[in-house]
Amino acid sequence: MIAAGIEMVLVARLPVELALQLGVGAVSTFLFSGMLVVLGFITWFTPGQHTITGSLAGFIGLGALILSNLGGLVIGTLLALAGGGMAFAWRPVARPPRKRRGRRRRTGAPAVTSDDDPTEPLPASARRADD
Repeated sequence: MIAAGIEMVLVARLPVELALQLGVGAVSTFLFSGMLVVLGFITWFTPGQHTITGSLAGFIGLGALILSNLGGLVIGTLLALAGGGMAFAWRPVARPPRKRRGRRRRTGAPAVTSDDDPTEPLPASARRADD
C-alpha cells in the first residue's frame, strides 16, 4: 500500500500550484496516494485493523484507476489492490505463551483445600504421573 501511494505521486510529479489548476485529476492523485500511505502505516503499526485498512486500500486503488491518471499508469492500482488484498487476508500471529517463572509444585504434595470448597482432590489413581 505504501509502495502504491509513492508510485502514484512519482508518476504525477506535479507542483502543487499546477495540480490545483489542473483540477480533480491532479488533486485526487495527491489525496489517493496520501491515503494509501497512511493506510499502509496504520496496517503496519496496528495489525488488528488489517481488515478495514485492506478493504479501504482496495477501494481507493479502484477509485484511483478512474480519477487519477489511470491509478499511476495502472501500476499504482495493481499495487494498491495487491497490498490491500494481502492486508485483508493477513492473520497476525499470536504471541507464544510466556513460561511461568517461579517454583514448581513438589510432586506428591497434597493439594490444599478449604472446608468451604465443594470440590475434592482427585484420587491417586486418577492423577497424572507428572503431578
